[in-house]
Amino acid sequence: MSIVVLATAFGTGRYNNWPIKLAVEEMVNRKGYDVFTQPDLGALLELKAGHLFLANQYGNHISTLALIKQFVFMAKVYDWKSVRLVAAKQHIWRCARDLRHLAPEIHVQLYPVTVEYGPDTQPWVRSSFLWWAREIVIRLLPWPIYKKIGQ
Repeated sequence: MSIVVLATAFGTGRYNNWPIKLAVEEMVNRKGYDVFTQPDLGALLELKAGHLFLANQYGNHISTLALIKQFVFMAKVYDWKSVRLVAAKQHIWRCARDLRHLAPEIHVQLYPVTVEYGPDTQPWVRSSFLWWAREIVIRLLPWPIYKKIGQ
């Protein structure tokens, strides 16, 4: 079974993504897994094993759903059947939901990372209030509506 790490950034900056970077590096450098991530996080990674695959990002940010869609496409190309999903604790639920909706055949293991809110170009990762004010609305959207606007 081919295993890959799907790592999702929490915002765009070093501060917020440093704990995710460390978790991914520890897992990949020990096990040699390939990694699929977005450019913001990929630029921070220092991998000693595996291959790094970066999502295409247009503009200064990629939505969670767009990242997961690109991952699902690559999973089919590379025959990835099992994924280690590494994401911020407050973000991992939505990442897993999107992945399970788009690729129910892929086995998903969750690796939540404790990440602090902090300065970032994306306002919703600057504070718990801003994050949850946005996240609750997103989680309550029915899947067909979320899928249309979450591109």
